[in-house]
Amino acid sequence: MKSIRLKYLFISCLCFFALLGVDSHLTASYSNPDADFYDKEIERLWYKDPAGYSTFKRRVQDRLPQYRDSFESASRNLDVHWTLIAAISYQESHWDPRAISNTGVRGMMMLTQKTAKEMGIKKRTDPQQSIYGGANYFQKTFGRLPDSIPKLDRIWMSLAAYNLGFLNLDEARELTAREGKNPDNWTDVVHYLSLHLENRYGDETKDKKNKGSKAIEYVDRIKLYYQTLSILEKSKMMEESAHDELVL
Repeated sequence: MKSIRLKYLFISCLCFFALLGVDSHLTASYSNPDADFYDKEIERLWYKDPAGYSTFKRRVQDRLPQYRDSFESASRNLDVHWTLIAAISYQESHWDPRAISNTGVRGMMMLTQKTAKEMGIKKRTDPQQSIYGGANYFQKTFGRLPDSIPKLDRIWMSLAAYNLGFLNLDEARELTAREGKNPDNWTDVVHYLSLHLENRYGDETKDKKNKGSKAIEYVDRIKLYYQTLSILEKSKMMEESAHDELVL
């Protein structure tokens, strides 16, 4: 458990500092050493999956620009940066509005018919509608969690609920509290989320992964995309700032 705690603390700290970079004013000039630093940070994040990063980088270049305005617009009144909504969408569909799963969810944010109806979405394969529906559904889930939960933990829990349903997360938090751990801490909830889902659904031995491990992997992958997009965004902002300084 100690190694798991350290892992999630490390990832959370990295995400926190990356997000500070996206949301703060730039105070330093951009240089090649800065660019090298960002490249190395991303390489380190993806060192176990370089092929995955090649695909992600390609999608950032050839797909994300088509939908960035929609992500930014949909996130304007949310409590999170647009890069998080884009990261969710990449996990769900790789930014493919025609994506469809074998369970019938579809579109950029892979909405079920029930969720689409709840969010007022008429056409799940319409990219803008799907992005707005998914963003608002995430915000609704985020808003249902107590304000006492630190923001990053609240984000990770909201992602788990986006994947598994709010009831499963809520019951996992209750189990965490009953076991004397902190229901407002994602690292504690992770352990009891797995136990709760194992008790409810049993092991899914067919694909060697139970619902708990799938949900944790789901959150971890979005963390990776979120942090990578945050670093890329910070790098882009610094490059543009440096260019403006040269022009002036």
